[in-house]
Amino acid sequence: MIRKIIYVLPFLFTVGLFSSCDDMDFLQIKPDNLELTDDRIKTEDDLEKLLLGAYNAVRSDGFMGGTALRGFDVIADESIANTATFEWVQMTSHTMNLMNAVGRNLWSNTYEAINRANQVAFSDLAEEILKDSPDVLEEFRAEASFIRALGHFHLVRAFGLSYCDENKDVPEMGVPLRLRGVLEQSSAFMAVPRSTVEEVYNQIIADLEYAIENLSSTNELESGRATIDGAKGLLAKVYFYKGDFVSAARLAKEIIETGKYQIDNDLTAKFARAEKGSITKEVVAMIPAASLIEDSWSGLRSYRTNGLALPVYHPSNELIAAYDQSKDLRFKTFYTNIEGSWYTTKFDYEFMDAIILGYNELLLIYAESLAESGGDLKVALNALNQIESRAYGNPITLKEDRDSIIKAVQKERRLEIAMQGERLFELKRLKQDVRGDDWNSNIVMFQIPDIEQSGNPDIKMN
Repeated sequence: MIRKIIYVLPFLFTVGLFSSCDDMDFLQIKPDNLELTDDRIKTEDDLEKLLLGAYNAVRSDGFMGGTALRGFDVIADESIANTATFEWVQMTSHTMNLMNAVGRNLWSNTYEAINRANQVAFSDLAEEILKDSPDVLEEFRAEASFIRALGHFHLVRAFGLSYCDENKDVPEMGVPLRLRGVLEQSSAFMAVPRSTVEEVYNQIIADLEYAIENLSSTNELESGRATIDGAKGLLAKVYFYKGDFVSAARLAKEIIETGKYQIDNDLTAKFARAEKGSITKEVVAMIPAASLIEDSWSGLRSYRTNGLALPVYHPSNELIAAYDQSKDLRFKTFYTNIEGSWYTTKFDYEFMDAIILGYNELLLIYAESLAESGGDLKVALNALNQIESRAYGNPITLKEDRDSIIKAVQKERRLEIAMQGERLFELKRLKQDVRGDDWNSNIVMFQIPDIEQSGNPDIKMN
């Protein structure tokens, strides 16, 4: 059965109202209590609208909307927060506690998105409504599985130990796996214990494999709906951070061989697409934006230099020093010195798409995974050289040598996806210190927030 495709964008403002107003005629999800009036959800169309609400929740500040991503880079060595605001001082000094506002929003926003997705497809209510439409339930579950996987991956990286042999089976050092939709405030943060990191990754992989198998092939990137390529790309990234380089390379190769994606000549195209209408083939998965009130990356726009005042958030000196300032086009395009301080112009837009995975990152995942797993070094080098050629005007790494390729890829990963929320997890993956603190220390993790503890008092703390 093929359902009609409803694009996310025309509904984003509408479903956004579901979480902020008291007089909706469809459903009510208040941010202070997450209550939802289930007797107003009666049909397949109602569930479709609720699914759009789940996508809308993905671009919240604590999820993919940018504030949490900016926080990760401040904790790492990528960004600086020149502000005396409590939560940002804590992130700068690695003293985050259970009241840290960025951590609290990260937890609540992401679990809210997961819960909305579960309500659509993994709840008693949805299963009753769709009991005579198994094909529709399967399609809803495919999209909900993608959102749930993205959410649990976001959470386990922020609040759990990083995936490695010494960490993966430590009891209760992942995050709670919430797999059923709930409709009442009392159940919103049910007393679910933390799973191990291994268990969380296994669930993420299972959800993404289900999504790949069952997502509609008619879902389009610009619609904001989960796509098969987007699910494959996210799964490649999950495997990459898990250290399963064979699986990461296999999935990346499948996407590359579709021929649908390529590196843009214009470095700014993928960032400018929403506001400027730029043509880009460099985005594999995103939550699109349509206007200032439908911005998907608002938290990263706090770096912008074209506002009313210079931002208090800007790139670190360590990041600036990592670039070849005379040769690297990325440096010349995205960084500017104003009154002796460095700033980034990468996010100088009124509204932006939330890029979940770019083709540039995928190529680097592919190159490193091939080299790490004993794959074809010529192919790995070609993927790396595509990134280098755009940045420097010509390839820099020329030898088909495993160690040289891996070293170059890791350098380019930092420069290519700088200030997009990846640096903290890259340091942990490579087991490198985080601004003087051990990569595996609990102080470079967000702490389980008070909003979880209040309803789940026995949860293990970091």
